[in-house]
Amino acid sequence: MPKLIVMLRVKDGIFFVDEWLENVEKLVDEIVVVDNGSTDGTYEVLKAHPKVVDIVRTEGFNEGRDKNLVYAMARKRNPDWCLWIDIDEIFEPELTRADFDRLMERKVVNKYGFRRFHFIDREYFAGSKSRLHYSSGHDRLMWRESAKGYFEDFIIDSPNVKGIKGLRINTDFRLKHLGYINKDIVDKKAEIYRAIIPEKEGTFQEMYLRNERKIKWIDKRSSLKVRKLNWLLTYLRFTTLLPRGINKAVSIIKKVLKKTHLQKTVKAK
Repeated sequence: MPKLIVMLRVKDGIFFVDEWLENVEKLVDEIVVVDNGSTDGTYEVLKAHPKVVDIVRTEGFNEGRDKNLVYAMARKRNPDWCLWIDIDEIFEPELTRADFDRLMERKVVNKYGFRRFHFIDREYFAGSKSRLHYSSGHDRLMWRESAKGYFEDFIIDSPNVKGIKGLRINTDFRLKHLGYINKDIVDKKAEIYRAIIPEKEGTFQEMYLRNERKIKWIDKRSSLKVRKLNWLLTYLRFTTLLPRGINKAVSIIKKVLKKTHLQKTVKAK
């Protein structure tokens, strides 16, 4: 059976930690953690769990540094596959280890994507057009371990692993993102981000999910309503295919032009 390790970077996650552990312990083989200075008991709860095989502490907010550190810790455990989710992200309850094994056993696939749904409270998730477009993407990954994998060294906003080549399949596995259901937690998160990127105030305000359309969550994966929602999200994702393709092409052209300019500058000297 493939060895699956989940990596976690956390600070003061006591509001979610017990639920998170109960959720992931049935899905993964081992858990490795970087604790970025928790003072609320999160570190102690994680350290005591039998599947947490390595946990270290860091100081000062630096997302890229911490993610590459926890990735190095995971590699020492010789994983076949790696998974990244946050402390406030919970897989839907009907998923089992067998579901993940079926994914990992496919020899030609190296990455799988999962959809996140931003919850307003414990029963309802955000269902406005913009939020559904967000959920239509698959912004959490499980990947076949490769020495080429890395996280970008950004202080903030270094979300997904880079460097993993090969076929990627986006699944219908759903993640509940619960990080916005508690105003105090959102306030603390916004305060941290505001100190680093104050120009993104509009983005911070969006975390409060004010005046959001509510859609009731359904756990049963075979429910017709759940299937219809997945079909809708797939359609929404398809409608963004052309704009995303154009943006990627523009990005590649800019990189080529920049590289060409640098080469000409070097030759001129």
